[in-house]
Amino acid sequence: MNKHIEFLKENIRFSLAIFANAVALLASIWWIIDSNWKSANPLEIEPIVTCLALSATLLGLNFVNDKLTKPNLKVSLSIAMTQHHVNGLMYGISITLENHSMIKAFIKNFQVQLPETNQVLQFLYDGFTDTVLPKVVIEPGQSYSFNIIKKNLGGTSQDIKSYGDFVVTTDIGHKFTVPAKVFREHVATLLACKT
Repeated sequence: MNKHIEFLKENIRFSLAIFANAVALLASIWWIIDSNWKSANPLEIEPIVTCLALSATLLGLNFVNDKLTKPNLKVSLSIAMTQHHVNGLMYGISITLENHSMIKAFIKNFQVQLPETNQVLQFLYDGFTDTVLPKVVIEPGQSYSFNIIKKNLGGTSQDIKSYGDFVVTTDIGHKFTVPAKVFREHVATLLACKT
């Protein structure tokens, strides 16, 4: 219940739009009944059109609500390299998340599925900096990046086919997936690099 109240507070204009549209829709339904069924007048089209227009608006607001409650994240991979002050030239897979939605995205984890063993490999460190990945919160219109190096793939198989989908999961369980084929191609390029 508190979550719903918090959502209404954060989206007050959206909540008011839903409320106003629902009241107008109820009034238009009453208008249809009053003008077409209670009187002997011929069929009046205006209240029917108004009711249909308000119904379409309410459906549109429902679509907007879906966009408000589920983030729209784009996950992309690319091969990156950097000149590290101690380790020299390093190669990695750069993971970039872009938040294309109207709400913050709270990221729970980054992992790759390992279908052969029915397990997942979770990424906890940035490969280039060796720092622990923080609790990631991506604001609307913002992005977040980190890097995977060979060491991050450590104890898993060097067989490319053992890797499945790369999955980003939000705190409430929404999943955003990069297909296994794309992730495998990037791992193959990374493993082929000399350093």
